[in-house]
Amino acid sequence: MKKRVIVLLAALCVLISGCAAETAASPAPESISVYRVLSPDYQTGGKLLQEDRVVPNTSGSQVAQAAAALAEKPQSEHLQCPLPDDVMILDAVRGENSVTVYLNTEYLNVSGIEKTIIDACITLTMCSISGIDFVSICVGSEVVEDKLDSEDFLLFDNIISSQKAQVRIYFPKSDENALGSEYHTISFDDENSPERGILYALLGGPISGSLKRAFPSGTIVLSVYTQDGVCTVSLSGITPDDETHTPEEAKLAVYSIVNSLTSLSGIKSVQILINGKQSPSLWGFGIYSPLSKNDSIIGSTVTQ
Repeated sequence: MKKRVIVLLAALCVLISGCAAETAASPAPESISVYRVLSPDYQTGGKLLQEDRVVPNTSGSQVAQAAAALAEKPQSEHLQCPLPDDVMILDAVRGENSVTVYLNTEYLNVSGIEKTIIDACITLTMCSISGIDFVSICVGSEVVEDKLDSEDFLLFDNIISSQKAQVRIYFPKSDENALGSEYHTISFDDENSPERGILYALLGGPISGSLKRAFPSGTIVLSVYTQDGVCTVSLSGITPDDETHTPEEAKLAVYSIVNSLTSLSGIKSVQILINGKQSPSLWGFGIYSPLSKNDSIIGSTVTQ
């Protein structure tokens, strides 16, 4: 299924004091993650999404609670309901591992990025409920969107067009053993995935003088694909047992890839291959198993 592109600007979490801390944390066992749209006064460079968490009444249906929460006015002035005034959720029915959401006919008049954001907010909210993997959207007896899941939507920092976006790329800092980051514009289409665009930007090197290359010139991407939340990257042009790199350099290089790619919705971990094969380590740092994002080695951020 072709992924749809929407936007999420994590940096704006600081604007929402109550929601920001909750966004960084894992949901409580009984919580639902309700996705909202950032109000126009707080948007910069495009429509944005902000996550707002609520705890449902455990005596009621979580699906019904989620549907009601999507339609409610958010408590924060920074957020607004993702549904236009004339679009209504009429019902939400839970199946074995899915939810069917019924909307009124006005939903059929919505198109483009506005429709994508509605679909994304409904899907991401319902899929935050334990046991829900898919969402279908219906108007009457017509199935408008069938079996959407959270991986159908790519969350970018800033959308520029249907084939361009600004994304945060991580590079080693020049003056300390930490990662910094800067924004790069990537292009993507049916031939070149956003994952490949991120890797091209990473291997191309940083713009800022306070950051440095993670990999030597001549490193190339043989392949990259994402399945079941794991992004598998195969690199070539590097020697995995090259002893000229320090352990700190090896760790930062590996996590420059991992932290950059896991900024995409649907990517939970990254498996790095060398020349298409698993390697126990890269320059002494273990890469045999998939790696998740490491926030502990991120230093101050450089924004271009």
